[in-house]
Amino acid sequence: MTEPRDRLSPSFSFRPKRRQEPPAQQPRDARKAPSPSPSPAPPPAQPPATTPFGNLRQWAGSPKATLAVVFTDIVASTALGNKIGNRAMDVLRRGHFEHVGRLAATHDGFVVKTMGDSVMVTFHAASDALDFALAVHADPGDRRLRVRVGVHVGPVTVEEQDVHGATVNYAARVVAVPGNNGVWLSSEAKGHVDQEGATHQVALPWQTHSGLDLKGFVGKQILWSIGLR
Repeated sequence: MTEPRDRLSPSFSFRPKRRQEPPAQQPRDARKAPSPSPSPAPPPAQPPATTPFGNLRQWAGSPKATLAVVFTDIVASTALGNKIGNRAMDVLRRGHFEHVGRLAATHDGFVVKTMGDSVMVTFHAASDALDFALAVHADPGDRRLRVRVGVHVGPVTVEEQDVHGATVNYAARVVAVPGNNGVWLSSEAKGHVDQEGATHQVALPWQTHSGLDLKGFVGKQILWSIGLR
C-alpha cells in the first residue's frame, strides 16, 4: 500500500510546471492582443466625409454622372418674413431646411447645399426625385410655408460638395418659372418618370406647358406640372 502512495507522490511535481506554463502564455497573449489592434487603421477611411451630408462624389459614384437635380424654394418668403420678423423667419427657415434634409434621406437623395430660401438635392432616379418633390410640397415642415419644386435630369460634373453643369442651371430655371407654384418637371425628367412607370406617379394629374422661355436657354421649352393646390 505504501508503494502506490509513493507512486502518486511524484504527480505533485507536475503542478509547479502547470503553474509556470499559464503565466508564461498569458503575458504573451496579453502582449499580442494590443499589437494587432485595428484602431489606427479606421481613421484613414473616415476623412472623406467632408460635409454634414457626406461626400457627394462617393454618393454619385463618379465625377461624371447623370442625376436628377431638384431645387426647392419657399413661396413669398419676403412677405412672410416681414409679417413674422427676421428672427422668427430665420428659425422657420432652418427648421424647413432640416425637414427637407430628412425627406431627402427618406427618398435616397443627397442634399448638396442651401441658397437663400432654396435647397438643392440630387437623386439617382427621377421617380425618387418626384416622390421627394411631392412630399416637400405636401409638408414643408410648417403650415405657414408654401414651396415650389423644380426637377430636371441630365449629365453633371460631381465634386465632393457640389455639382455643376447645364443640367443644374436648367433645374434652377424650372423652379423659377414665373407663376410657378407647385411641382414642375422638365421634359427630360418627365420622360424618365414615364420610363420608370411607377403606378402612383403615372396616375398624377399632369399638365403640359409649351412655348416657355427659360433664361439662358435657346428656343421655346416644354415643362410639366402636377395639378396641386
